[in-house]
This record gives sequence, C-alpha cells and structure tokens, in this order.
Amino acid sequence: MLPLRVLRPCRSLLHSSTRFSRAYNGATNTTPHPTYFQPPPQPPKSPWRIGIWSSLLLATTSLGAGAYAHSWLYDLPLLGIGPGGLEEGEALPLEAGTMQAAMVEAVRSFLANNVPAMDLERCQEALESGAGYTVTPTALSHSSQLGSNLPCEDHWDSGTSDHFGSEGNATNWCEWSIFDGHAGPRTAQALTMSLAGMVMQGLADDGCFDRPYSANDPHTIDTIKQVFLQADEDMVQHTMEQIRSGLPDRAGVVASAAAAFSGSCALLALYDPVQHVLRVANTGDSRAVLGRWDGTKYIAHAMSVDQTGFNEMEVARITEQHPGEDVVDPKTGRVHGLAVSRAFGDARWKWPQEVSKRAFEMFWGPSPRPDSMIKTPPYLTAEPEVTEVVVQTGDHPDFLVMASDGLWDNMSSDDAISCVQMWLDKNKPTDFMEQQDGGLGAIGAGRQSPNSSPPSLPSILAPVYTTAVDVAEEDEDVYFDEEERCLRWRVSPKHFVVEDAHCGVHLIKNALGGKRRDLFTGVMSVQPPLSRRVRDDITVHVVFFGMDNSKTFEQQGR
Repeated sequence: MLPLRVLRPCRSLLHSSTRFSRAYNGATNTTPHPTYFQPPPQPPKSPWRIGIWSSLLLATTSLGAGAYAHSWLYDLPLLGIGPGGLEEGEALPLEAGTMQAAMVEAVRSFLANNVPAMDLERCQEALESGAGYTVTPTALSHSSQLGSNLPCEDHWDSGTSDHFGSEGNATNWCEWSIFDGHAGPRTAQALTMSLAGMVMQGLADDGCFDRPYSANDPHTIDTIKQVFLQADEDMVQHTMEQIRSGLPDRAGVVASAAAAFSGSCALLALYDPVQHVLRVANTGDSRAVLGRWDGTKYIAHAMSVDQTGFNEMEVARITEQHPGEDVVDPKTGRVHGLAVSRAFGDARWKWPQEVSKRAFEMFWGPSPRPDSMIKTPPYLTAEPEVTEVVVQTGDHPDFLVMASDGLWDNMSSDDAISCVQMWLDKNKPTDFMEQQDGGLGAIGAGRQSPNSSPPSLPSILAPVYTTAVDVAEEDEDVYFDEEERCLRWRVSPKHFVVEDAHCGVHLIKNALGGKRRDLFTGVMSVQPPLSRRVRDDITVHVVFFGMDNSKTFEQQGR
C-alpha cells in the first residue's frame, strides 16, 4: 500500500522528480508534505544515499495512512504513534519508515489472529486504505493493493525521472511498476528500491534519451533487457560467491541471500510523454493491458504475455535450452514446480545443485530442488519481453491497466478494460482528488488523527440486485472447483458495480465479487493463511494518459 515511490537520482544526467501523491483514505490536510514537491534540480549526491532516503520517507507517509484507516475499522489503539504524532524532523526516515511498516503489519497480524466478520463498510475501508495515486503533467495513475499473504509479497513503485540533455533541456520520463513476490517478499522489496533507477541510469548511459524515436528501437530495448539481467545477477551471483567462499560472517550471508532465496516477477512501464511512447517490460506473469477506443468502446490490447509453462513460446525456449529434460509440467504449466518461467531471484532454479545444498546446510536456505530436476541450470531468466506502443490521446485517450496475477486469476483482460470503461462512464480520473481536497490545490500528506471519524462511505449497505434473475445468476457463477478444491466464482460485466471514486479500488472490488455482496464480504473476511487459497495478493495501477495537469503544478510553484 505505497501510494508513491520516487525514482532514485542517478549520477549527473538524471534528477529524481517527485510528482505528487497521497494515500486515498479520505483524510485532508492543508499543509503540503515536503516530499511531495521537490525543489528545482540540485547537484545530485550519492545515488545509494539519496535512494534509501527518498523511498523510506515516502513510505512513511503512505504506510501511516493505511494503518490509521485500519485503526478505524477495528478500534485498535496505535499508542499515539503515527504520522500525526511526528513533527517534521523529529525522526529519521529509516526510523519513521520502520515504525509505520510495523504498524501496518501489526494490524494485519491482528486480522489474521481474530478473523473479524467483514461487513461492507469494513471492506470498503480496507480497500481504500491500500489505495493512492500519482500525478504527472500528462498522466495520472490510480494504484491500489490488497494483501493476502502475511506479509504481503507484492510491492509497487511509481515516479518520474528528468534526463538533462547536452543542451540543458530536460526529458521527463514516467514509470510505474509492480513486483509480485513469491516464497517471501524480499526479492520484490529489493527490486522496488533499485530496478527503476537502474533502468533509467542504463538508458542515460547508453544515450537512449537523446536518440530520435524509431519504432521498437533495438538499442533501447536491449538496454532495458540488460539492466534487468544485471539486477538479477547482482542478487543471485553475488550471493553464490559469498556462499562458496565460506565467509565467516554468517549473519551477513543470510541477510544478503534473502533476495536470492525468494523470487519475484517484474512489470515495468516506461512512458515518454514527449514522443507519447509507452514501453512495457515484463518478467513473469503480471500483466499489462492497454485500453484503446475503437470508435464505440474501449478494446483490450495486450502489452505483455504471461510467462508460464502454458505459454508455448516459453516451453519451446526452455526445451531448446535444456534438451532431453522434462522441465515443464504440461498439466500445471510449472517449471520444475515454479508457476512462472521467468523471474528474479529463485536461486534454487539458477544455481548449481551443490551451492543450493550448501546454502541449505550452512545458511538456513530453502530446501534444494531434487537432484533429478536440477541438471543444467539455470532454468529461469530475468530477461524481460518489451512491448511498445504510441499512446493515443484526444477525446478518448488510452489507458493502461497493470496488475499482479491476483487480479488476473479472477478477471480477464477484456473484462478489466470493460470494467474501467464502466467506471469512466460515471467518473473522471481527477474526480476523487477534487472530492477530497476541494480542488487540485495543495495536496496534504494524507494524515489523520487516530481519534478522527472515518471518511464518509458510499451507501452500499444492501445488494444491488434488481430482479430474481440476478440472484439465480449468482448461484450459477459461484461454484466449488474440484481441481483446486476451493469455492470459486466467475467474474463478468454483469456482476460489476460502479460506486467508487478510485478506479483501482473499483477493479479489485469487482474482481472479488462486485455487486454480489455476500460473496465479496466473504472473500474479504478470509484471513491468512487460508486467504492464500482464496485470493492472491493483488496490486493494480490504472494509468490514464492524455491528461493536462500543468495548472496543478503551476499552483504548487513548479
């Protein structure tokens, strides 16, 4: 539930430029937070130092907003600790960020221990507490997250980066990313802190920002791919060297190896607003879908392809690299037991077997895969596939839906685009900002006193069935899946309800039941560890292009 991340400043060519964002929890504050609007470009400091500072400082605000929203729901005393209890400069970003993360995890732990019945009002606040938005001069994103694992294994990032060319002119690129972790959150969290900045730095070093536009420019695409591979090598190969060397610092090896032991998918969208070029790099099974107007309605255009054992091209690639081995299970689509065919981390699928065994025996690493499986590693790669499109603006501008597989487990790409169109028929992307802040003026930190009343909620305390046919259709579309051994449900536009000011919340709600209130509240009530059988972690970005937010930034003195 991180409403904004900022790209790490990189050397002299790039300047990290935070646009504005806030947690969507209905809180108001007339005092701008110092991290929302940054001063004009200054000579950059050390990339590592600035990167850690900026990311943790932004996480502090967003995590605190989420914790307070949950405290309304369950009357949890937060001991007076929270964003409202910290004066500016009172705590270092590391201290504040750690404290806010602990608050959120404490609330999630409370839910897992107590399993309260989630009525509609509580469900609504739970969804809204994980929502936020990011605004740039030409685009606006609605982002939302609902965890299922404890801790949540999804992480996300968004921001902009200014590239200063040889003539002093700035090129402003935007990025949105989702990192769907598995076997723990560490790999996803590490990528959130580093990957976007590494990609922007690589593009700058290779002169990609200064190149004239050429469709599917191999130079730019290869640069993105090489940065992804380098980021994975930094995690996996460095750890392997430590384990092989037998370093005496056991605690250091364990900490360093965490990002290699777990794994993560990565979905990164880069937007050049000058050329109107959108590039999406995908490793794993998160998905990006572009909504484009065809004259009568929005149509789904794939911006990524799921990289699993059900993808025939992936199966062919793996078979060519590992002839004579049965790597992919055709029934489950799993690669030696793993649900994706490309990923960061997941060292057990990349290391020689003796390294995995040493990590297990000496450093408490995960159990190695069977010897009969691991013959010619690596079986996974972090190399992304990159898809490009020129974004259309105008009366019906393009929009992009990015989500971890938790959304796509329940909703098709076509239905996701239809769901957003239904939302656009009743809303504008900027409506919820105006409702919360009285206009696009000063944006506060989203802070709320723990003694304050919760935000007003839509009147949704009754099902929106209109006929007996609606009730009958619910019975038909909720069923016990014999293969998964779990109660499942079908999702289609007939189940959708439009009642949220935030499009990310709107998508998640409709993926989990929509107007079928009993189903929705039931799904939301299931807590870890059982919730993982019912729903995965879900993270969503809905990016609206063709926006003109220039006046907003003028009002903020930019």
